Amino acid sequence: MTSPTEHLTHSLLSDDALVVRAEAALAGLVDPWLPLHATPTTRAEPRATIDVTDEWGQTPSGLTPIGGAPLLGFGGVQVHAFDGDVLQLAGASTARGRIDLAAKRAVISVPATVSADARLAFDVYSMLTLSAAFLVGRLGAALVHAGGVVDPDGRAWLLVGDTHAGKTTTCVSLVSAGGWRFLADDQVVLRVGGDGALVAEGWPRRAHLDEGYGDAVVTGTRATVDLRTRWGDRWISRAPLGGVLLPHVNAERSTSLAVAAEAAAFTALVRQSPWLMADRAVAGDVMKLLRDAASHPAFSLSLGRDSYARGDVLAERLGPAVASGVR
Repeated sequence: MTSPTEHLTHSLLSDDALVVRAEAALAGLVDPWLPLHATPTTRAEPRATIDVTDEWGQTPSGLTPIGGAPLLGFGGVQVHAFDGDVLQLAGASTARGRIDLAAKRAVISVPATVSADARLAFDVYSMLTLSAAFLVGRLGAALVHAGGVVDPDGRAWLLVGDTHAGKTTTCVSLVSAGGWRFLADDQVVLRVGGDGALVAEGWPRRAHLDEGYGDAVVTGTRATVDLRTRWGDRWISRAPLGGVLLPHVNAERSTSLAVAAEAAAFTALVRQSPWLMADRAVAGDVMKLLRDAASHPAFSLSLGRDSYARGDVLAERLGPAVASGVR
């Protein structure tokens, strides 16, 4: 049996550079956020850590707030800057977060005396995302709110768009049709590989898909789908970047593909990286990663009803994109 004081440690990146550690008693708050690929690890010295603890941590004494307004607001959590390269996270609940950027360590504190509720769970979820985003940036990579699919030639295509743009539907349709694999439907990490080329790593989670998808019907009600359980043999952890797809739903028209300007791809990537400018020390490096990604082939993907739950139709429409991915 797991001891209440034992820490559960999971690796978030393929090289174990970033881990999240949580006291076993708080696993219920961490599990909904934890990517499905995250594996237990005993690595003694990762390069960056996120700790979730019931120790009530406050802002380190002697540090001075920088400015009055928050640097960033995300999911109801506000990020405030302090001198010494420290960020403080505060939401509507009693949870508090602190990120020491220089030390590459984040701590999310939940008072042991407080019962978990929806507000607390929501704050912890947002704080975990923010902590991961800032630490990934300090590791020389970029966390992007995007899906990732892998074409039959093994190249990753980022699905970049706002919520309800069709990222999950596109991912599921292509994977279910065969020939394509997936990284994730909602979060991807961009990194430079050993050969100097960009690589995309997926952070897959339980996806939200329309309940009528299986019958090719749009109900407007979403159900939870575990992509790894359903299509685990078609999941891949990382792949070289092939290009960028900008999906959007236009149900009344046929599904179509059009070349997108590099500026449009870059703008979309920046929009889906809301934490980008909050860490000025690495913002330039992260911007370069996004610019490099945008310099790959980019296409606007208009999703019509004809390709809904029809991966064969969608794959055929994406043929020109796949052909252009050879660089």
